[in-house]
Amino acid sequence: MRYRLNPFYLLIAGLYLCAPIATAQSNSIDPRTALPAACIAPSELTGGLDFAPDSSYLRLSSAGNETYASIDGERMKRLVEQQAEIARRYRQAGNQYWGRIIGTSADRETADWMMDQLRQSGVEDVRLDSIPLPSQWLPQSWQITVESDGKVIDLTSAWPVYGSVGTSGAGEKLELIDVGLGMATDFQGRDVREKAVVLHSIATSSTVFNSVRRIGALERAEEAGAAAIFIVLELPGNLQTAFYDVGTSVPTFSIGSEDGALLQRLLTEAAMAEPIEIDMQMEVDYVEGLSTSSVRGEVLAASPDAEKIVIVAHRDAYFEGAADNASGVATALELMRYFARIPKAERQRTVEIIGTPGHHNIARTGFSWLYENRESILDNAVLLINAEHTAHALIDRFGDDLCSTNATGPFSWRINGSNKLAEITLQTFDEFGIPRWAETGGPVGEIRTIADLVPSIVLMHAGVLLHTNIETTEAIPAASLAATTRAYAKIIEQVNGMSLTELTQ
Repeated sequence: MRYRLNPFYLLIAGLYLCAPIATAQSNSIDPRTALPAACIAPSELTGGLDFAPDSSYLRLSSAGNETYASIDGERMKRLVEQQAEIARRYRQAGNQYWGRIIGTSADRETADWMMDQLRQSGVEDVRLDSIPLPSQWLPQSWQITVESDGKVIDLTSAWPVYGSVGTSGAGEKLELIDVGLGMATDFQGRDVREKAVVLHSIATSSTVFNSVRRIGALERAEEAGAAAIFIVLELPGNLQTAFYDVGTSVPTFSIGSEDGALLQRLLTEAAMAEPIEIDMQMEVDYVEGLSTSSVRGEVLAASPDAEKIVIVAHRDAYFEGAADNASGVATALELMRYFARIPKAERQRTVEIIGTPGHHNIARTGFSWLYENRESILDNAVLLINAEHTAHALIDRFGDDLCSTNATGPFSWRINGSNKLAEITLQTFDEFGIPRWAETGGPVGEIRTIADLVPSIVLMHAGVLLHTNIETTEAIPAASLAATTRAYAKIIEQVNGMSLTELTQ
């Protein structure tokens, strides 16, 4: 049997087929192609990630917390940007090793800026506690180059590992050898003596925590006689990354994955030809006679004998250091501003801020200074809060790209104190929509030497951008700053209704 199509259905089918043509000719925007790609491999060409606008970030509000609306995420983000500007000015002054580096002009400028912010907020007894520094490791300049196709190529992502030794004045030219992940089997049958060894490191929770340290690859390279070590951080792009000191006694650098891929290509193509050599030059000074400081200030309680709550925020940073730790400083400053606006007669406890010089140096100055001064700092203290890495966008990975999102990065947390303190703290984090690990853990940060001496709270995000040159202000959502800081303010007010015994037992 043959079927005939009804002319009406033929007309409808024709209109349906024409619909895409009509749409394409209209002025409407196809959201699949009109917006810039969110996933990108940061490099010299891109400069960084494209983050979502602040208005796009997910927020959670709950009834009864309207009183904390005066804690302003946008204002705090401006504080983050001002600290980033201090770091950028230090770089623009000709410093290749840059950030808010302890003992430098950027350190002093940050301290002066923080004191000014406290005074403008009505905080009392704003002052500096001067701290003399031991000899400070400060690289003055470095350059790493290889030759490819007759051209000299600068490995622009190269960044010295903290505490690395420098080269001779004339520099060093070494044969290059790649030993993969640096596992024991990777070194079998490989002669690395007096060579520049390339290790590929897989970032785990962040750049600082990575595979070469976990599996002992650096120690193997040194024991086998390496003359220099290059750690390729296998994250998309060509990031500059500042590692803490790794205990090596030869020049050691981090490099980005694009520069690492270049070295791989050169070594592959030269497998049957002349060896590939890498030129290194790094001048390192150990500077004597420097000093730093802790910034102090108080919002005094009604009673001169009142107990106190101490908020610690370290001031130093690598690169712009927007999360680590401009975000924490912004949180601490906003908390002091909030409590300074409460009439003095209604203040139950003094709130004290300490802007420490930080731990991004071999002496770990902030750790040791807090411990050495623990008796006076913690005298009459009932709660210690570490304001560190208090905001960050969640960064995901897809294939060869890093992907920005409109969500806040998850936080690790630690609470030293009673079950009641833990209960109100975690419930408050939930009320303000702060994503966190299901179980306690992660780093304690700047207060590590004194965190167990009094009730204390640590909330910290340490994601894939940590200690990199793309940990910029754009990575810090105003909504995340607001949520964390409002939560801390509510926790402090709840703690003010509890005795020290209730906080500890």
